[in-house]
Amino acid sequence: MWIFWAAVIVFIVVEGALIYIVFRYRRRPGDGLPKQTHGNTKIEIAWTLAPAIVLAVVAVPTVTTLIDLSGAPPDNALHVRAIGHQWWFEFEYPEQGVTTANELHVPVGRPVSVTLESKDVIHSFWIPKVVGKVDMVPNHVNRLPTFIIPEDSPGMYLGQCAELCGTAHALMKFRVIAETTEEFENWVQLQNEPGKPPSTELQQMGYDLFIGKGSCLACHTIEGTIAQSKTGPDLTHFGSRTSLGAGVVENTPDNLALWLDHPDNLKPGTIMASNAIIYRDPSQGLNDSEIESLVAYLKGLK
Repeated sequence: MWIFWAAVIVFIVVEGALIYIVFRYRRRPGDGLPKQTHGNTKIEIAWTLAPAIVLAVVAVPTVTTLIDLSGAPPDNALHVRAIGHQWWFEFEYPEQGVTTANELHVPVGRPVSVTLESKDVIHSFWIPKVVGKVDMVPNHVNRLPTFIIPEDSPGMYLGQCAELCGTAHALMKFRVIAETTEEFENWVQLQNEPGKPPSTELQQMGYDLFIGKGSCLACHTIEGTIAQSKTGPDLTHFGSRTSLGAGVVENTPDNLALWLDHPDNLKPGTIMASNAIIYRDPSQGLNDSEIESLVAYLKGLK
């Protein structure tokens, strides 16, 4: 706010002077050539010193705020490890033993400390309405300034990768879900449970397909099953997420079916390439009934 009001004052002074000069000294009919001058030492000194003084004043609250933000998080902070991948975000809660993807759940009114890493190239972690952007650098750990979402501001906040990182950079998004402490603790409890087993014949078909065919098993984790790969997002509670494809589309059965059939149609460049590429042989791709069963199984993982 200090910087904002300083900028308002500068804007008023500069634009006010400009408007005054434009109208006061505009050329009028009958005017001859204006008096020719060469420089004005006093004015030049003044308009050099004035911005320097303004910047010096603005620097004080800026530097002190940056120092405060770079300090160690408070003892009651929630610690989260954010890992950037091409092109999705992984979130680990070390104290809660939770791993999820593309949705960062935080309790309102509590400090949140996020460390930032990357598995491949440089990404940038940005939540525009909450906190500024910080790079995610391979083989290096950065830390986002500690932030708190006020207790009276629960809801969803959109995040985005802010560093050009490849084909699907613009589609590398995530969501921050700010909720009450009770809701957050309930969410943590749910996340610590294994994946929900199939409860219908259609879901059982989807489970058998997930475990027994193609590349699902090779890339994803579903706790409570033999699927334990860390290449792609953890799908243990996929059905409870609001979006898929790292925030590209809403997590609906229709969108999930489109994603399973041809994910690159929704997100060009995704490593989970089209159906035919996943299985190397178009004749071995998923048919409509198989996609339907997979959708039923994955949407049931809540």
